[in-house]
Amino acid sequence: IKAMPGFKQVVLLPNAVAVVADSYWRAKTALAALPIVWDEGANGKLDSATIAAQFARDLESGKAGSYRKDGDSLSELGRAAKVIEAQYQVPFLAHATMEPINCTARVADGGCEVWTSNQAPSLVQWIAGKTAGVATDKVVVHTPYLGGGFGRRAEMDAVVQAVRVAKELNGLAVKLVWSREEDTQHDMYRPAAMSKFRAGLDADGRPTAWWNRIVGPSVTLSFMERIVPWAASDMMQDKTNAEGSADMQYEIGNITVEHVLSRTPVPVGFWRSVGHSYNGFFKESFIDEMAHAAGKDPFEFRKNLLLQHPRHRNVLETVAEKSGWGTPLEKGTGRGIALHESFHSIVAQVAEVSVSDAGEIRVKRVVCVIDCGPTINPDTVVAQMESGIIFGLSAALFGEITFKDGRVEQGNFPSYDMVRLAETPAIEVHIVASTDALGGVGEPGTPPIAPALANAIFAATGKRIRKLPIRTSDIEVTKT
Repeated sequence: IKAMPGFKQVVLLPNAVAVVADSYWRAKTALAALPIVWDEGANGKLDSATIAAQFARDLESGKAGSYRKDGDSLSELGRAAKVIEAQYQVPFLAHATMEPINCTARVADGGCEVWTSNQAPSLVQWIAGKTAGVATDKVVVHTPYLGGGFGRRAEMDAVVQAVRVAKELNGLAVKLVWSREEDTQHDMYRPAAMSKFRAGLDADGRPTAWWNRIVGPSVTLSFMERIVPWAASDMMQDKTNAEGSADMQYEIGNITVEHVLSRTPVPVGFWRSVGHSYNGFFKESFIDEMAHAAGKDPFEFRKNLLLQHPRHRNVLETVAEKSGWGTPLEKGTGRGIALHESFHSIVAQVAEVSVSDAGEIRVKRVVCVIDCGPTINPDTVVAQMESGIIFGLSAALFGEITFKDGRVEQGNFPSYDMVRLAETPAIEVHIVASTDALGGVGEPGTPPIAPALANAIFAATGKRIRKLPIRTSDIEVTKT
């Protein structure tokens, strides 16, 4: 490729090949022409079915770490008038940020200069200095606005690559850009996970016991192994594994929450709302199943489990009022409700969904209520709730990273799709006046939307969604 227009240099990296040229397109074209032979490695036959089978085994017989134990759930389950069981599953997810992964770096005169959108400038400075072989105080980091972060830009892979390439370019600034396919297929993914529940109800339909076991890899452990491997240990308890379940506010006398660490070769990382992103779906879907088994309205059932939690109850009652909960809907349409606290903010959502006989889903309306403490900028709160809802809807309806022969099967947006403008529901956001402690708004809008959607589909069709993303085949009407 040396004779190709604009070509400057090939740089070999530990796990990649970089081509430098005088424009992105020329570099990309030369890279495509370069004959590269890859070592498939020990995981060259990894596939999604193998991972799912591993999780299923570990869910039943893996070594579980305790994250919450109130009372004696197992004994109480043996005395319950009715026992409900359910198991849920979610896939690996990519971040798919609007701005592709990129970093510009220059190494010269005993120092290093880096330009990159990031979520951890101090970490960028430390990693860049370590890679360039210069003192940390000789590294200047320029942090422009994010073109989407969602946890992906806490990672340092692009920084390391850009600085390594820049070291070979004799003081020139080098702009490293990943293609969308490279981004999708080399992400640090939101973990796949499974979760199993057992709950007991008394003769009046009130919960007496809650047992939950979650299985999946650890985000924090995976991140530490990449950034500071000498400090990584699976002996530490990663709260993100069980957050959203172990810290739930529903008042049940006996609660057990466990997590089984199930390692995979797939690198996992922080994804918008982290463990809440899947435990919110698991927990709020199962609460709905408990309400149905008890013969109770899902809103009333939740409300009666929040007698000692006035903030949560207020958010729940407000979303019921604003959404018109309980008012008639046309045939084939249902409402689903979900309540979840994350990052010290309480969010409730009601999704209004229609489902055709062919299983086609149309999310018509989402009503969102948030208590985030004192509101500094209401426009920001509304925008972040809208963003979090669309982000979570995209994952619930389309998001899935799968593996075959050691490779990610998805590449660009046709195979890893997003909610489009025409598919976006009407979204209403209501902010509760509050003087409680200040909470976050960037992430709490995401966890409730998947269970609200799944619960609405059940209300419309009578079919439970226990696995994401939602497939048409899961809910289509079988005609005889």
